[in-house]
Amino acid sequence: MASPSSPPPAAASTEAPPETATWTRFLPEALGIRQSVRDNPFRWCVRESFMWGIATGSAMGLHRMRMGSTGFFAGNVAFATSMIVAAPSYYFCFRRREHKEKVIETMMRANDFQTQEEMPEPVPLEDHPFMEKSEGGIGRGQDKEFSARLRDRKEWEKPPSEEERDPSKVFKEVKKSG
Repeated sequence: MASPSSPPPAAASTEAPPETATWTRFLPEALGIRQSVRDNPFRWCVRESFMWGIATGSAMGLHRMRMGSTGFFAGNVAFATSMIVAAPSYYFCFRRREHKEKVIETMMRANDFQTQEEMPEPVPLEDHPFMEKSEGGIGRGQDKEFSARLRDRKEWEKPPSEEERDPSKVFKEVKKSG
């Protein structure tokens, strides 16, 4: 018997993840439409584009009714307007999301992000190239300023050698006046 303060047992790992796009249950299952929308990473674009289409089509249908058109004609205009608005809305949403993903991927590659396992070991403070040892044993040099002129390396160029990456050669101390 579990005590009242003990945490509840962990859920089984075989459970499916929660459904986040519940609106997809209204889509038809014919031809695999529902499943293909659920598997599509751009399913939010489908939702957004149809919401804009429905809103614009409704407004246009109401406008046509207000202007004295028959209900049948106003309904046709509303449907046509919703489709005419939904198609380009999906296209632009799809391209915007695709571009955003490409920019993030490019930034990750340009900044040369690596996983934690691939990162080099941190330099111990005793061996740090920019900290001078003082008589008390405490490092000095935190008030110094260094600059480095690093040339941009193209993807096709080989990485710099160990000698070229030596911190004493890369970083130069900026002499402060005054």
